Amino acid sequence: MGARLSKFKIGDLALRSALELERARAGEDYDTAPLRDLADALKQMSMPLLGPTGVASMRPGYFEPLERLYRSHSSEAPNSFDQISAFVGRAIAELDVVASNRKVPDTLPRLVNFCIELHREFVRRPAAEGRFGRSQRSVPVEALVC
Repeated sequence: MGARLSKFKIGDLALRSALELERARAGEDYDTAPLRDLADALKQMSMPLLGPTGVASMRPGYFEPLERLYRSHSSEAPNSFDQISAFVGRAIAELDVVASNRKVPDTLPRLVNFCIELHREFVRRPAAEGRFGRSQRSVPVEALVC
């Protein structure tokens, strides 16, 4: 996963991971590939980038959804990039545990919620539509007539 992933791909990985985590929670066999792929995607997108000033930042387009996700899991607003990075790092570590050890940790319900909320954040209305003020795509009337 060396190439930059689209937000929709990350949202899809998060949803597939949530489904596999639910299977694990139910004691059923589950596929670890989506969990590994999501952990790799989270590592890639949360990897700090050092700008010309030496200040760490997150890859463009990923910070805001991850910040909203952090706020939904925490009672306080993040004070720094490091708090969001640590939050994502915990999720990566939990995904790695479930994917590699096939253990069902006590934190599994929280991890399922994390994946579902991550999916929601990354499949929101595309940014281009937001800039033009469209809340939904229009369908030509001719397409509705049979």
